[in-house]
Formats: sequence, structure tokens, C-alpha cells
Amino acid sequence: MRRRAMVLSLTAAGACAAASGVAAEGSRWVSDTLGVRQQAAATTRVIARLTPQASLPDLELDLHRANARLEAVLTPEPLRVLLSAPSPAEGARLAAALQSSGRVAYAVPEVFRPTELRGRYVPNDPLFAEQWALDNGGHDGGDVDAPKAWSYTLGSPAITIAVLDDGVQLDHPDLAPNMASNGRDFTVYPPADGAQPRGAEDRHGTSVAGIAAARGDNGLGVSGICPRCKILPIRVHGSSNLGIAEAFRYAVEQGADVITNSWGYAPSGGARGAAAVDAAVRDALDSAAREGRGGRGTLVVFGMTNEAVDNCGAHADISSLDSVLAVGVSDRNGRVGGSGFGACMDLVAPAKPERLGVEGSATTDRTGLDGHVDGDYFTGFGGTSAAAPLVAGVAGLLLSLNPELTRADLVRILERTADKIDAEHAAYDSHGFSTRAGYGRVNAGRAVEAVAVIRTDDDSR
Repeated sequence: MRRRAMVLSLTAAGACAAASGVAAEGSRWVSDTLGVRQQAAATTRVIARLTPQASLPDLELDLHRANARLEAVLTPEPLRVLLSAPSPAEGARLAAALQSSGRVAYAVPEVFRPTELRGRYVPNDPLFAEQWALDNGGHDGGDVDAPKAWSYTLGSPAITIAVLDDGVQLDHPDLAPNMASNGRDFTVYPPADGAQPRGAEDRHGTSVAGIAAARGDNGLGVSGICPRCKILPIRVHGSSNLGIAEAFRYAVEQGADVITNSWGYAPSGGARGAAAVDAAVRDALDSAAREGRGGRGTLVVFGMTNEAVDNCGAHADISSLDSVLAVGVSDRNGRVGGSGFGACMDLVAPAKPERLGVEGSATTDRTGLDGHVDGDYFTGFGGTSAAAPLVAGVAGLLLSLNPELTRADLVRILERTADKIDAEHAAYDSHGFSTRAGYGRVNAGRAVEAVAVIRTDDDSR
């Protein structure tokens, strides 16, 4: 658990250090771009807590030997005292002597240790400025406030996000460090090891994986929303119902904490996909939500359709299932309406509406000439294909702070901390729900902060 650090201003820290006798040589505070003070410095002061059997006269011999003096009695019971030595080195020796004397519970020299400002964490990835869904460059609204979330955690390699798609480039330099394994291909029978792309058109999954968990702060390309989480690639595009059902079971067996899906069944005869979700696929989804993660439940995220049609009515989409977290799209200006909607909708996430906007979000692309564009990154990715893995990655951040959260906990936190955007068009009801926006736009900063506060309260009990 990463606690929030106490923040001191540089001016106050410097004044305090000077008043405490910090050695002048090599004791200057230096701040880097992340607000970290890089150098620790000891002072001449020592705090000690005496044992119940000891008294102030008992300290006189030790103080005399160290040429030290009593500066203040901090608390009378238990007896805590502040002592002053001639130099930082003498202070360290005094603390050691007191500790070995048996007359104190502890004796600790005063030290100014490096601290870091936890308000925002901005990575050094060169395309981060084009990832507006993570941080909208200071403009009002639009993003999920990733820098605030990252001030608590960048994610944990103990948390795995399964990406069910058309394959993921396993050796992409911004993805390879986070690969849990080479995954499996369920478009063939028997399933084959390795979920790498098979053809030139297989580029979608590489971009999806980057949104969720591209390696961040490595000086390359982009950052995923959960830049230290692991990726489990699973190839399902073009698979059968039995293959897809087996793919979900495989993800659970491999320990996936979250499963993200930026795909759905294509319309058939005017009907969108409800009939295609047969008992085998439904059972696999229900089992993942109910039995995954040792009974805590695996969160299965599905992007809704990119067409602005009801996904939850007579011709319901696979995202309408109760075992699924259904995600739609909000645009850079915080407006809804660029994706599927309905009573089964849970959340929206910022992404370029497929048919309404031109500002995509940067993510990983297949390297060279095999991707969406010539290069290793794609700045035009969007739609629910981008929205779903963004929500999945936020869930990964929450689990990184508290892996004991159940699926129900995750859903509740994500929904209760969401932003109520575009109220005029969303028309939220008295419970905060809208058929156009679900419970609102996911807010990574607020969601992670909620879990961090709960953990801090638990730790203090």
C-alpha cells in the first residue's frame, strides 16, 4: 500500500533544516520533474522515548559523554525528549549509545528524507500529450484524470488484464515488458500457443492492449492506464462459440483479474447478436464473473456498439449480459451519444466516437508497415474499442491497491466515483443513472483515491 506522503514546501523544508543544524556541505535539496527531493540530510537533533523504568537523571551520563544537551521534553508520559548533539555525526553516535543502554524504547536522529509530491504523476512517454483520454492537457473535462490515479499506483505486475481480440504483437517494445505470457489462439482447433497476429489485418488487439497496459514512463511512445499491470493476450476474432467459451475459461484459469473485450457479434438479418450469445458462451461469462479470482469474481468488460442504437432491448448486444460491465463512449468535450446505449449500460469512457470525431487517442500499433499506419504507434484509435480497455485498466489500478476487492466491489466503486457528464443530454435519474451515459464517465483519479483512502483507514486500525 502506497500511502500519501506529507508534503512540505521547499522553503519550509530549507528553513527547518537550517534551524536544526543540517550540515551545509552537500545538504541542498534538489527537486526533479516529479517533485522528488533527492537527497537525505541528518541534523544534530535526536528524539528519544524513555522506558517506564528510566528517568531524566539516567540520561545525564550519556549526554555528558556525547557533549550533548537536553533541548526539550516533548511529552511527560510516556517520556519523550529532544536532545541536541554538537554535529550530525555525534547525534548518530548518541542515538546508538542510548539505544544500546536499555534506557530508551528508541532513539532516532532527525533526518530530512527525500519526499515526493503526490498530486500528479506525469510519465515521460513522448506521445503522452496525445493521450487526451488520460489527461486532457489542462482543458476542462474529457479525461479520466490518470495522473492523479498514478500518484497512488502505476499498477502491479501481480494484476493481469486479459485482452480477447485478434491478436497482440508480443514483441512490441511498449508491450513486451508487460506480457504475462504469449497467450493462446482460439481461432484454431486445438487451440495453439501464442496469440500473436496471424495476418496483416490483425492489428486491432495491439492497439487495445496499449490502451489498457502499455509500459509507461519508459521513454517510449505511450502509457497504458495501468502501466505496470500484466497483459494476457488471447486471440478469438473469427473463433466459434465453443472456442470463445473456452477462451474465457482459459483466461480465468491463467489468473486474469480483468478481461477486456472490444468486439461483439455482427448483426445478422437485422438483429444484433443476442441470439449469437448461446448457452455455452453465456455460461463461460457467468462462471468468470462468479468464480474467477478464487471466488471474488473476474471483471469482464465489453465495449458497446459504435452505432448509437439501443444495445439492451429486443436485439440486445453481448454487452447487455448481467455478467458484463458495458462501456460506451464520451468525447473529448464530455459529451455522450457516440455509441450504443440503453438500460444495460454501466459507464462511458473517453474516446473518439467512431463516426463523430477526428481526435483519436494515441496507442500502440503493430510495428513497421503492418499496423494502422506506417510506424509503431497509432494516434487515431477510438470508439468503444478504446473505451473498454480504458475501464479495464482502471479496474487493474484498483486491484493493484487492493487485490481482495470482489467483482461487485469493483463495479460499485467505478460507478459511484464516475463523473456525471453532459447532464442535459444524459438525463440522469434520481439514482444517478442514465440510459445514455450509464452512471457516468469513469474517473480513474477518484476511483483509485477511494480505494487508497479505504486501505489507509484499514491500516490505521
